[in-house]
Amino acid sequence: MTNTLFDQTDLEALIAAEREREHLAAAVAIIDRDADTAPVAVDPDVAEAMGAFVEDALSPEDALDSLFFPHGTEGEDGDE
Repeated sequence: MTNTLFDQTDLEALIAAEREREHLAAAVAIIDRDADTAPVAVDPDVAEAMGAFVEDALSPEDALDSLFFPHGTEGEDGDE
């Protein structure tokens, strides 16, 4: 009886994961090249592989408020 680290299903999953990494790496390279000349639409999975994320640190309302209260001074004199 042999005790293997991976069974056939595990090996197939590892191979599929490696193929996916290779696919994403190729897509990233193509997008990087094409983005030098024009805007490029990017698949969400590829964007995630490129390190993209949703920026939610500043809402549109907060951005607008910062124009009127640039140093966080709203409400200090009783106004909002």
